[in-house]
Amino acid sequence: MKPLVIFGTGQIATIVHFYLTHDSPIDVVAFTADQTHIADDELLGLPVVPFDRITERYPPDSYSMFIAIGFSRMNKVREARYHQAKEAGYELATFVSSKATTWPGSVIGDNCFIMEDVIVHPFVEIGNDNIIWSGSHIGHGSVVKDHCFVSSRTAISGNVTVGPNCFFGTNSTVRDKIAIARECVIGAGAVILKDTQERGVYVANPARLLPTSSDRLPNL
Repeated sequence: MKPLVIFGTGQIATIVHFYLTHDSPIDVVAFTADQTHIADDELLGLPVVPFDRITERYPPDSYSMFIAIGFSRMNKVREARYHQAKEAGYELATFVSSKATTWPGSVIGDNCFIMEDVIVHPFVEIGNDNIIWSGSHIGHGSVVKDHCFVSSRTAISGNVTVGPNCFFGTNSTVRDKIAIARECVIGAGAVILKDTQERGVYVANPARLLPTSSDRLPNL
């Protein structure tokens, strides 16, 4: 397995570094980013190299890469860097935590990051460049297309199709046999019971503040 360069210098990048260091055989050797996003020439004891010079220091025939960027602009910032790295010739690694549950026959693309306690059922297809946070569930026969971000405890039921560039908030739920259209936002706690429309934003009912204080509740 090739040593790896992480694209990114933010919180996602440091989380990716931690997981790869403690839960994979991958050797992380450097970080890279656009020059405008580099504040220091070192991060976590490793060099930070401008992306326009990365092939000189860490050529793609000897090093792999992971694009560690969050969901900015519906994951399109990460998507753009994904394509740039591929065009530069880099193999993009996928990480599946040893504490995740997967089954033979599941398909998982490149530049995916699947954290602990994620359950990926049989016959699932996960495309390229997807981040699936801790404790999420991808039900049997579901398809998650490219460049999505699935937050913690998301429940995607069986035979769901998720279009590209979607975002799922924490504890969101999708019923079985639903189609989530491309570039949708499914907000935290939202429950989706029918097909969504492209670029739709779906939010849950927020909690209400009652006109009483907690010390006046009789049974609590």
